[in-house]
Amino acid sequence: MSDDTRQDSDETIERAINDEMICGCPEPGPETISVEQVLGAEMKQKVVEFDMFVPDPKPDIEQVIDVYVKDVDIDSVDVIMNKVIIRGDLEVKVMYVADLPNQPVHAFERRHVRFTRDIEIEGAEPGMDASADVVVEYVDYDFHCHHDRRKVHITIVLKFWARVLTTTEMDVYGLTPIPGAGPVEYTSANAQNGTYSSGMLGDDDYVSASQTGGGDIEGTGIDNVIVTGPGITQTAGTMMGISGTATITGNSVNIRTGPGTNFPVVTKVNTGERVTIKEQAFGWYKIVLSGGTTGWVASWLVNTGTGTVPTAPKG
Repeated sequence: MSDDTRQDSDETIERAINDEMICGCPEPGPETISVEQVLGAEMKQKVVEFDMFVPDPKPDIEQVIDVYVKDVDIDSVDVIMNKVIIRGDLEVKVMYVADLPNQPVHAFERRHVRFTRDIEIEGAEPGMDASADVVVEYVDYDFHCHHDRRKVHITIVLKFWARVLTTTEMDVYGLTPIPGAGPVEYTSANAQNGTYSSGMLGDDDYVSASQTGGGDIEGTGIDNVIVTGPGITQTAGTMMGISGTATITGNSVNIRTGPGTNFPVVTKVNTGERVTIKEQAFGWYKIVLSGGTTGWVASWLVNTGTGTVPTAPKG
């Protein structure tokens, strides 16, 4: 190698080293990442009806006191072509006054009442990721002491949310930090998927016939029944909210078109904004702002008055 060639080579290496020192990192190149996007999200209802019979040796029923759902669980969420299939079970308890001289109070239960609901989501294909949520909207019972003192007919309305996620691969380039850059919106894995549990109702958190006021479900009137909540007067056929008003606990909080960070932002609100909660899904609340705007907000950014809301990423 000649002296001129060696000198040119040395200068090339020196320039490369200097460029790397100035940048602080090697020359950036493309990196392929996978990004999850919401393909679709839909809500549907289902009416579950069945009979419950007083087990032996319990006495006959004089009067039904209450019927309530103790627990509801989603067991599986399957994706088929253009549909999501949700399967699960629930547990129901009946309390009644016995047909005896001293009229003692008795109770009996039925577990593993199965339910299945299919929800159409256009573009869904087998193998795609999907999640679902369920709440009990309405509980009613029918008891005729003159016909059968050991049978109670139960009617339960369930409300389902389902969403399908699709994964897209894209190339990104890593860049050095820019001094003075503003805050960047982000989400954690829990916020992305929604901090929810399929089994939303426990022994101390149930929806019962006495809460919903009983009464018949007339035709398409099912669509007008909404979840009961604490502190609300229960009347048959009356629309009832989950938990009434609440307060936003963060600044510049995003209000979105759906329950997840992948949905577009409608507007932003600040700490202290009073909102009305209409429903919930995937750890998010559907709210109405004071000006009438409707949207979804992450539940961890809302104080419902039941305690302090923990700090979490901006929704």
